[in-house]
Amino acid sequence: VQEHHLSDDAKLVQRQALAGLLWCKQFYNYHVYRWLEGDPTGPPPPPERWHGRNDEWTHIVNEDVLLMPDAWEYPWYAAWDLAFHAVTIAMIDPAFAKGQCLLMLSSLYQHPHGEIPAYEWDFSNANPPVLAWAVWQIYLLDAASSADGQGDLGFLATAYRQLLTYLSSWLNTKDPLGKDLYAGGFLGMDNIGIFNRDETLPTGGQLVQSDGTAWVAHLVIQMAEIALELNRHAPGYPQDIEKMLLDFAIVTDSLEHGRDGVSLWNHEVGFYCDAIVQADGSQSQLGVISMQAIIPMLACAVIPISGQHMANGLQLGPEAIKLRERVLAHHPELSGSIALTPEHGDGTAMLFTVVPPGRLRRILEHVLNPIEMLSEHGVRSLSAVYRDDPYTFTVGDQTFTLPYWPAESRNRMFGGNSNWRGPIWFPINVMIVQTLAAYDAFFGDTFAIEYPSDSGQEVSLAHVAADLAERLTSIFLRGEDGQRVVFGDNDYFQNDPHWRDLVPFYEYFDGDDGHGLGASHQTGWTATVAIMLQLGGSLRLRG
Repeated sequence: VQEHHLSDDAKLVQRQALAGLLWCKQFYNYHVYRWLEGDPTGPPPPPERWHGRNDEWTHIVNEDVLLMPDAWEYPWYAAWDLAFHAVTIAMIDPAFAKGQCLLMLSSLYQHPHGEIPAYEWDFSNANPPVLAWAVWQIYLLDAASSADGQGDLGFLATAYRQLLTYLSSWLNTKDPLGKDLYAGGFLGMDNIGIFNRDETLPTGGQLVQSDGTAWVAHLVIQMAEIALELNRHAPGYPQDIEKMLLDFAIVTDSLEHGRDGVSLWNHEVGFYCDAIVQADGSQSQLGVISMQAIIPMLACAVIPISGQHMANGLQLGPEAIKLRERVLAHHPELSGSIALTPEHGDGTAMLFTVVPPGRLRRILEHVLNPIEMLSEHGVRSLSAVYRDDPYTFTVGDQTFTLPYWPAESRNRMFGGNSNWRGPIWFPINVMIVQTLAAYDAFFGDTFAIEYPSDSGQEVSLAHVAADLAERLTSIFLRGEDGQRVVFGDNDYFQNDPHWRDLVPFYEYFDGDDGHGLGASHQTGWTATVAIMLQLGGSLRLRG
């Protein structure tokens, strides 16, 4: 399994990451109806229980071995965590990885209306919809490791059918304003916002979320890629693909141009930002530079039209081009929102993307700036410019602030046991590296960016992806000084011969120096470092 080019130390880290993920397998048993009904041998529960936690999920019958964030402190599944767990474990057990995804999409887990259960204490909470991405990555990893290069089409088709209802649930229930601008609460990033996004706004009005809308675009385009692949083997999906390309264009247009004066692109800041919309239609736009505003960049897919992809069977371009033209024939107003054609890149592919090249460049100026989001060990979750000068938002006589905290949280929002206001989180960093590799596959040598920002040195996006991968893996690998960044200033773990090579895969990492933070005894989604070590900046599995 392990690549020959890896050093002995890199192989050690990779083995331990995968072993930690295996250790987090645990049997999980939760029958919601049985729990609401109470133990027949004990006193009856209070009648209020029938209107309490998970009362809308009475179909849930979970009795399976699942990948947990941690089999000790967090012995329950979390939907978006599990997506990253499954992709990583596909390196060594693709059958189990596929089974984890199909469980989430089975009738004993997925809600009849299409939602995926989030986690035990509130199945209805909206997590980032990354399961379609996970299904697609697992399919590609499985294909890459098979003797004939063919993936499991049965798995892909089965997952796709259920993912359609998942997509429909987002399109139909997460658009509170009816303007193709989607919300979903905290969306997995706990305290990243200036407000608690799971509660009523203290300012009044409705919060329109840049990441909520972008996650929908990401889900739609991943589904379109899956449908294109299925159509290549069993024609019959063009209507599905055409519908998804239209949905993608509509959501992209919403992010790019806004709706009825509600815009999510902040021209002054050069970033996608949330907006507060009042009942009278007036709006206030935020200007926070954070990880949530990077999510629109992740919503992209590169479809090759020439080159080596024709030989390996991944050439889907002609069908995508034909369906793109069908959409534009009926909706010419969306011409700038459905795809960049080959002449906009190096000529070998087409690019479906939320973010046009000009905006991509402006976003990356922030992301790749050491003063802002680029640390020595990955991309921070919040710009470090807020360290001494917190972001401030004032409404009437109310003032709200958002500071940069590189380590643990300093407030109790969402329990205070995680922090998205500065630290480095591995799963989104993995997707950033993969996304940059995808953009490079389209642009090639036609797009260069200053890296780091304001350095005067321009490089390709492939170079940026490779360097970011090295920064992230450097957290765990022994440096030239013999130290591991993850241990920080703990001399005992750094130097004791019995501990120095037992690598912990923390929940998240300090935005300044990279040492481990949060839960130290779990592996969870930080196990994605195993894939990062394997593929580096070539994390884009297709091509």
